[in-house]
Amino acid sequence: MRGSAPPSARLQRPDALRLIARAFPDQPVVLTLGGTIREMLAVVGRRPNHLYILDSMGLPVPIGLGLAVGLADEPGVERVVVVEGDGSLLMGFSVLTTIGLLQPKKLVVVVLDNGVYLATGGQPTAAPATDFVGAARACGLRAEQADDAAALEAALGRAGHDDGPWLLRVPVGTEAPPTAFFLEDPVVLRAEFDRWLASRRAGGA
Repeated sequence: MRGSAPPSARLQRPDALRLIARAFPDQPVVLTLGGTIREMLAVVGRRPNHLYILDSMGLPVPIGLGLAVGLADEPGVERVVVVEGDGSLLMGFSVLTTIGLLQPKKLVVVVLDNGVYLATGGQPTAAPATDFVGAARACGLRAEQADDAAALEAALGRAGHDDGPWLLRVPVGTEAPPTAFFLEDPVVLRAEFDRWLASRRAGGA
């Protein structure tokens, strides 16, 4: 689905991030690089269930896919959520075919589509010419578009209740609120997430 809400009516990315964090407060959330991480930190703070992916464009969805496959039989983990951008997803677009092949029921991919590479100056991506929802469905995913806050909240509820794999496309604006710089050792970030995940799995056993 290439159609979008009028620019004036679009969600801004921080608003969408707040809804995602609220919908999945205690599930693994993989966050794409750049402003998405900084804005999530600004709206909800640092959370142990959030895995922050730094400088790895195109890899958040494959990482989430690996988690969803590896945690398929873990009762303490109901969903694995990936918050991705349009540019990063396009860099690794073939992952949709792998998701369709493996059918990880716990995987939810939320694509915050602003149509630009915001972190590098706002250059346009190929998203306006790409039917993310149609492509995901063709690959065997359940897919929807959510054009406003109410639609996103409802879609997140369905994705949290009904088995996937899911892809939700969310058109968002290009506002970039000031955020604090965030740069940490990815090894440390993974170790922190691993500790949280181990405690979550133990609690659900």
